[in-house]
Amino acid sequence: MTKLTVLLTAPLLLLNYQLVLPPEALFTKNLTETACGHPTRDRSSEYSALAISVGVTSSIFVGVRIIYKVFFCHDNRLGYDDWAILMAFLVNVPSITINVHGLAAYGLGRDIWTLSPDDIITFIEFFLIDEVLYLAMVSLVKLSLSLFYLRIFPGTTIRRLLWATALFNVAFGIAFVTTAIFQCTPISYTWTQYIDHSLPGHCIDRNVWGWSNGALSIALDAWMILIPLSQVPRLKLHWKQKVGVAIMFFMGTL
Repeated sequence: MTKLTVLLTAPLLLLNYQLVLPPEALFTKNLTETACGHPTRDRSSEYSALAISVGVTSSIFVGVRIIYKVFFCHDNRLGYDDWAILMAFLVNVPSITINVHGLAAYGLGRDIWTLSPDDIITFIEFFLIDEVLYLAMVSLVKLSLSLFYLRIFPGTTIRRLLWATALFNVAFGIAFVTTAIFQCTPISYTWTQYIDHSLPGHCIDRNVWGWSNGALSIALDAWMILIPLSQVPRLKLHWKQKVGVAIMFFMGTL
């Protein structure tokens, strides 16, 4: 699963718990489905397996990168880009744990009308935490890429663009992490609104927020692909080698 794939599906994931129905409607739906003999669907194990496999794969890649930099690279030290990707990995560890023992355990992959109100509340609590971790992780990955480009491109103009991009990444991450945490006032209204509609509180428009995050993330990815590609024509290489370098940058950004 590439980062771009995650970004494309993220807005849907960020919005999915808006579809939660009141407890009475869920009870009626569950009663109807049971009376009609419809089978209960449960794909939570598939989701857990996917989350674990992605977690193991990312651990291997990050581990190989860090080991190579520390023990086999000529300067035997980590760069700022390495520290950023290591921080992203450390954020990913609790995210994977929550995906398996929080989201999948409390309803992800199952028909929502089969869940109890307590399970729905717990699911949304875990989802909010994972949402914050996801947004922080994406920003750290983008920051790592910006810092990597700063290491390999010496030009003054390109470095200014990269520093501006890195600062925008940081601001982007802080802004969306903050709005994710405080998307509802009070914060507990994020999950209590689906069980007791009489409780006071309000939320931002999650449709606008979710799609804005996805659109800005994809636009930023495209920008970070164009930055290194703009330097390829200046390389003193055969055109075939330039094509290879361009493909490498494109795939690396994805």
